[in-house]
Amino acid sequence: MADPVAAPAEIADQLGHDLPRLLSERLADDCEWRVDVHREQLPPSDDRHTEMMDIAGERMRQHGWDLVACITDFPLRSGQQPIVADVSTERRILVVSLPALGGMALHRRVQSLVTQLIADMCTPGTATEGGEERRRRRLPWLPDRFRWVTPDQRDVDMRVLASRGPLRLLIGMVRDNRPWRLVLGLTGPLVGAFAFSAFYLINTTVWRLASTMTPLHLVAAALGSVAVMVGWLIVYHRLWEPTEGRPANEREEAVLFNASTVLTLVIGVGCMYAALYVVNMIAAGVVLTPEVFGQYVGPGPGFGDYAVVMLLVTAAATVAGAVGSGFESEDSVREAAFSYRERERRQALHDTTTRRERQERRGGSSEG
Repeated sequence: MADPVAAPAEIADQLGHDLPRLLSERLADDCEWRVDVHREQLPPSDDRHTEMMDIAGERMRQHGWDLVACITDFPLRSGQQPIVADVSTERRILVVSLPALGGMALHRRVQSLVTQLIADMCTPGTATEGGEERRRRRLPWLPDRFRWVTPDQRDVDMRVLASRGPLRLLIGMVRDNRPWRLVLGLTGPLVGAFAFSAFYLINTTVWRLASTMTPLHLVAAALGSVAVMVGWLIVYHRLWEPTEGRPANEREEAVLFNASTVLTLVIGVGCMYAALYVVNMIAAGVVLTPEVFGQYVGPGPGFGDYAVVMLLVTAAATVAGAVGSGFESEDSVREAAFSYRERERRQALHDTTTRRERQERRGGSSEG
């Protein structure tokens, strides 16, 4: 079972193809494995992290499955530590949370983890015996930043935690947002940047200015343009989550959301800057003849001269493109910048804050 979006759906399809062979090799029995891939919006986890297991149990009975592996991009946490996987041997259900696995070798890690956990389920006693060191030998990819624990919880027999909690969870959240999609998701800034690129491309003042700037100034201009675009998107479209006045757990979640927002937008706008720079370089090679261009940047201009000037042209166009984001709705910006799950989590945080504020107002009114 997998969330019907992005990484969970892709990984589930790959598991559906690979698991029969991997399980046959790992268990070395005569059992013939059949893997069904079922896509469904999995619910946010409750405090005991078992709500997804309850849904999986219902689907197991409906479809006659022997066991269920849930793949979700909803981040699960035990205190400050992200949960990588929860296993219920009795119910024959496991839940894998992708954000806790970080951003590297995701498919391979999920494949190894799910294969081993299912094999443990099918081998009596293996799921709980042998300790952490034995499991590390069975899963050689498992580094020190992951650890296995047995939680004091009736419905969960085994749990895998990510030791480097907030950072690993942040990387996973940014990966799930797929920031490179921002290039095509925000048509207003992109169209504005392209339009101003055409203007700055033939602006001789920009040519002269770029040819006299030092490398440090050019890099500062490029980074500054990205920072201006990111700042404008956050402020104008209210993407920043306030932290003041919130309980500690909500404040920590808001800080995580804000860090995810900044990193997602920096990567996304950086991709847009790079794409725009390549287009500008191609356009410059076609439009700017060496005879005319050389009159302003020096005789016999080479590739380096074009590259330097286009760096400033792209920076100026990126800043101007920020104005184009004003034509985007707040919802469209959120859809382009955040994954479905992150939008869902942010909305849940807003709803919790709103309910608490209403209760506080009602309490203040009754006291008055």
